[in-house]
Amino acid sequence: MIERRRPVRGAESKSKSKPATAAEWTPFGERPLIQGEDAAVYDELLGRLWAAVKPLDVIEELYVSDLADLQWEVWRWRRLKTSLIQEHALRSLKNFLEVELDDEVCSDYFVDLLETTLLQHNYPEDEARKLAQRCDRNESDAVEEAETFLRRLPETLSNIYDRARRDKAADLLREFLTKEPDAVMKVRELLAAAGKSMDDMSVDALENPDFMDAIERIDRLTAIAETRRNDSLHEIERLRTPLGQAMRRSVQEIEDANLPLIEPPAKAKKIA
Repeated sequence: MIERRRPVRGAESKSKSKPATAAEWTPFGERPLIQGEDAAVYDELLGRLWAAVKPLDVIEELYVSDLADLQWEVWRWRRLKTSLIQEHALRSLKNFLEVELDDEVCSDYFVDLLETTLLQHNYPEDEARKLAQRCDRNESDAVEEAETFLRRLPETLSNIYDRARRDKAADLLREFLTKEPDAVMKVRELLAAAGKSMDDMSVDALENPDFMDAIERIDRLTAIAETRRNDSLHEIERLRTPLGQAMRRSVQEIEDANLPLIEPPAKAKKIA
């Protein structure tokens, strides 16, 4: 049975079927949100539609609620498309940083990682860091000693250095996303030196066929949601012309106001 939450009504509202506030009424007792979406923004959307239309009976209430859900779905697909583009752009930026970071920037990461690797395989504790630092300075006898020790793992200095560059690139990207000044400046310097920009990172993603297929699928789903929303408006207009016009005008005003921040601000994702 459908659960329909209703507030306690006063004497003045007993003759009406609509609740005191739109946010207190949903057909199934819950907002149609997925993890990470902002319930307050959904309530604002429903409330603004409700205030514009002022539904008079349960049929009109259902139409208003359905329209809010369909508009929310349109925004959801648009947000997911933006998130997908951003994710691929950041992945391209991380790959770019791994290539463009100079040896000096990655030096500490290489020393720490090599020392950890040596200690994990029973290299003398008081000598591990000294050997790692000498390898970082590319001293031939130290490099030969480390390579000889690592062969039995099997492991190579080259692989360790590649992992160090990846770790440094990931940390730099995280700091860039949280707008730490040094990281922002470093990333901008590297991009400028290579004659690139963040837009180029997004463009690089277009060369990935899987990415383009995903974008096209989201566009189709967005178009379907928009069609369903428009069909709902058409049915509302058939039911009550002033109601339909009010809702269509309200939807347009909401779209123009750029309301759909349907996801609350979140901390920067950890980039693998």
